[in-house]
Amino acid sequence: MTHNNLFHEPVLKKEILALLLFKKARTVFDGTVGLGGHAEAILQEFPEVSTYIACDLDAQHLEFARKRLNKWKEKTFFYHQNFAQLKDVLNEEIKRPLVILLDLGLCSHHVDDSSKGFSFSEDGPLSMAFDSTSTLTCANILNKAPEQELINILREYGEEPSARKIVSRIVSFREEKEFKTTFDLRSVVEESIHPKDRRKSLMRVFQAFRIAVNDELNILKKTVETALEVMNSGDRMGVISYHSLEDRIIKRLFTLHSRPETIETDKSLHTEITPAKFSLITRKPVIPANEEIENNPRSRSAKLRILEKI
Repeated sequence: MTHNNLFHEPVLKKEILALLLFKKARTVFDGTVGLGGHAEAILQEFPEVSTYIACDLDAQHLEFARKRLNKWKEKTFFYHQNFAQLKDVLNEEIKRPLVILLDLGLCSHHVDDSSKGFSFSEDGPLSMAFDSTSTLTCANILNKAPEQELINILREYGEEPSARKIVSRIVSFREEKEFKTTFDLRSVVEESIHPKDRRKSLMRVFQAFRIAVNDELNILKKTVETALEVMNSGDRMGVISYHSLEDRIIKRLFTLHSRPETIETDKSLHTEITPAKFSLITRKPVIPANEEIENNPRSRSAKLRILEKI
């Protein structure tokens, strides 16, 4: 990773600073610190933050973030772990209000570094694991998973219309040799799909297997539910998602918990018995401005939703 990679502009930075953070915030839990872009902006803009907890599954990214944020070393704490483990670091002694930030996007370095196996543009080992110490890789799944499981992965995590056709090619390929590189998978998709549709299918297929390798959707659901449990009055949580599967989970959970609990009675179908415990700061998802999309095309699908504990 070059020095310049370290300073890529984080997605929706202005919106995070304007909507998620506030002057009274004292602790920030950054579950996906990446290269430290959001962290640097927050710590510069909000000196009142006394504790910044930074987590990431990529040890290399964590080390770069540590160096980038060295100016605030007295208040930054780094953890090489999944953000689902937030209870392990958010004890009762932390100063409140608390802000929880989850940026679910792939870091540019993940895409650009062929050795991590996330991109179909460059040939590299077929890994796709955020944690380099993980024993589960995309190659493992492609070489060993039953045919129906592969079809389910492409349909559920990639919403790929040609899932069965692609999987048929995958099975034929692995009967001849093992999947080892990203171009092995790319070649199978290209052989299965009409040229005009290949790029979209490649994006869907690589997304599907990345989600499967990292169990992203189950972990996201567990993390948000855990975060809602640990939040106190005045705490906020913001999540940036990048595809509909993630956003549906966030939208459903945020909407569910920002409604009062009701029951059906003789007088009404919805008699309130418990008031809502959370309020939506963003009624609709916040999306990047045209200027940001022009400067960073990878931000175009980003959606930010923010919730506050009442």
